[in-house]
Amino acid sequence: MRWMRARIWLLALLWTATAGCKQQLFITECDYNHYRDILPAQLEFDPEAGLKPSSVVHTAAPTTVLDPDRPVRYLSLAEAIATALEHGTVGNPGGVGTGVDNLLSFQGTGVGPSDAIRVLAIDPAIANTTIEASLSKFDAAFATSLTWNTTDRPVGTALDRFQALTSGASAIQTDAATFNAALVKPLPTGGVAGITWTTNYNFTNLAARVNPAYTPSLAFQFEQPLLQGFGVDINQIRAAHPGSILNPGVFNTQPSAEGILISRIRYDESRAEFERQVANMLLNVEVAYWNLYGSYWNLYSREQGMRQAYQAWRINKAKFDNGKSTIADLSQSRGQYELFRSQRLTALGQVLENERQLRKLLGLPTEDGCRLVPLDTPTLAPFQPDWCTALNEALTLRPELVLAREDLKFRQLDLIAQKNNLLPDLRFTSSYDVNSIGNQLDGPGFGNALKALTDGQFNNWSMGLRMTVPIGFRAAHSQVRIARLQLARSYAVLHDQELKTQQYLTLQYRRLFEFYEQIRAQRAQREAFGKQLESRYAEFVLGRGTLDILLEAQRFWADALANEYNAIVQYNNTLANFEYAKGTLLQHNNVVIGEGNLPGCAQVRAVEHQRQRTSALVLRERENPVIHKTTADGCLATPDLPHDTAVSLPALMSTAPKAPDLNTKLEEIPQSPASSKPTVPTTMPARPTTSRPTTLPSTATSVSSPRPSSSAPAVNSPYGSRPQTLPTLEAPKEPTLGIPGLN
Repeated sequence: MRWMRARIWLLALLWTATAGCKQQLFITECDYNHYRDILPAQLEFDPEAGLKPSSVVHTAAPTTVLDPDRPVRYLSLAEAIATALEHGTVGNPGGVGTGVDNLLSFQGTGVGPSDAIRVLAIDPAIANTTIEASLSKFDAAFATSLTWNTTDRPVGTALDRFQALTSGASAIQTDAATFNAALVKPLPTGGVAGITWTTNYNFTNLAARVNPAYTPSLAFQFEQPLLQGFGVDINQIRAAHPGSILNPGVFNTQPSAEGILISRIRYDESRAEFERQVANMLLNVEVAYWNLYGSYWNLYSREQGMRQAYQAWRINKAKFDNGKSTIADLSQSRGQYELFRSQRLTALGQVLENERQLRKLLGLPTEDGCRLVPLDTPTLAPFQPDWCTALNEALTLRPELVLAREDLKFRQLDLIAQKNNLLPDLRFTSSYDVNSIGNQLDGPGFGNALKALTDGQFNNWSMGLRMTVPIGFRAAHSQVRIARLQLARSYAVLHDQELKTQQYLTLQYRRLFEFYEQIRAQRAQREAFGKQLESRYAEFVLGRGTLDILLEAQRFWADALANEYNAIVQYNNTLANFEYAKGTLLQHNNVVIGEGNLPGCAQVRAVEHQRQRTSALVLRERENPVIHKTTADGCLATPDLPHDTAVSLPALMSTAPKAPDLNTKLEEIPQSPASSKPTVPTTMPARPTTSRPTTLPSTATSVSSPRPSSSAPAVNSPYGSRPQTLPTLEAPKEPTLGIPGLN
């Protein structure tokens, strides 16, 4: 019967050793292989891993404003987002569309930070493993030991002589061995159950009743806190297990790990932080994309002004040669041309800088032999969202508010844990031992120690209560006070973040209407100044207008065109910022963060699919080119832009004329023969007949040039190597926009 009770104890202990853990205590094989495969083989044994560049490819010299000629690579916004999600960087927070140029710094225990998306994606995985570490405090532990002792000492005392009297030995010799094996299982309630097997062996040269003697023992132990540390709920919050029997270090291998619920909160915070970084990256990519789009239009407006200023200089040069204009007028028109040339240089540099920022956000090389040109057309449709719905989404979905709420939840649990420390440490302890003795461990005969153990004739048992009470609980009360203050602080932080979220959403909501109305006003202004420029130019050609008004009209129209598309860029950036302010930017771009690694084939398919879609969109956009009108004398007029839609860059670049060479001085630009003048288009009214020559620009062909056109050498211009001549003012056969290669 006693042995049956021992079996019941043994079965109960084995059941507790395997039960009580509701989650896996190991990382899955798929996740393990994923993180193992992203590293080079045997990285931990490679002493040269940090001494050589890992993956940086040496590229050619960066493009400058003196040599921007590169083949075009049209890029859609969807492809840009897919590329950034694969190997991009987050960039500066706040949606400014720029990347981070700062490198790493030492943080005390490591280096950081890094805004690469591949680096940030590992942080939630690291936080997830802390859940396993917090669960490990409930893992069963096995401890065993074996020791052997031999003594040989002479008989030197009266007691020794009395013991050796019957044997007549002059020395006392003993051999002793101890074998221990313990299985300990911390319980979710805070208790500990353990079973210990102990076998002692003793042999002596003195007279003994049992010699040698084997004394096996089977002990069952149980301990349970009754006040402090009692219950499943508090032990899901506490960092360490409250059990103390046997050796606590055996089963409490992670005393510094946080509790299970706290570790889960840390993982949720890490995931919310990763979502915040992804949202920042998407916002920066979209803003950088539209900034690059707007910089091309700014460059186009400077080129248009540069062409018109050149025509004004040609006319003034012809008048000056005929004695009908002053040197002041000629110099003024020259200054206008140089002004636009300088502005074009600045605009071209901004195009290159915006492309660099977009490349940095997408994780592309700084120079790969091609030029990124936005493909998509910006949105001009009015957007009037519902304020209450947008505010509710922002207060619910913003990752920053999720972080604040998770911190508040942690402070609540921390206060509960600190309050539990105000209770006395009262424990119930019990043990039950089964003992035996024999002159052999196993075998036939009556001296079998294991057989005597199974009989269960010799038993020890005990039970009791043990309590430890700090007088005054000074440390516990101070920790509770700190926890209360931190909880109040966390709640105040949440309130402050909600207020800032509402204010930022208010700003973006107001800007939606502001920039949309700016588009309408700037477009109307551009159309009005375009008509003014055409009228002023016609009057100036006929000799009825003044130069000041014409040059002013040129500046007004070029600035109005740049301001119009700047307002379009600001409106589309505000649309992205509004989705960001609501916390729905990921859903808006169909981006979902999954808990687990994404197969590499899926990433490749996503980027390649968007690349093929981009190629199809380029063909569609080029079907609606922008018409560049010319005046009756063959000079360029304002382009025929649509009234209610934005223009895509492929549609603009397919017919955009070339700009004068940046490296060529104004006097060195030869003129084209007058016979190449185009016919009067139907979009421009015919000039009235006057006594003045009707083709004043044709007289400019007699302007002397330091370099004859017949022997003009080829120059290394920003549009490629071509003769140093300015094409006629009609659309060339292979037109390009300011930066070459946009055919």
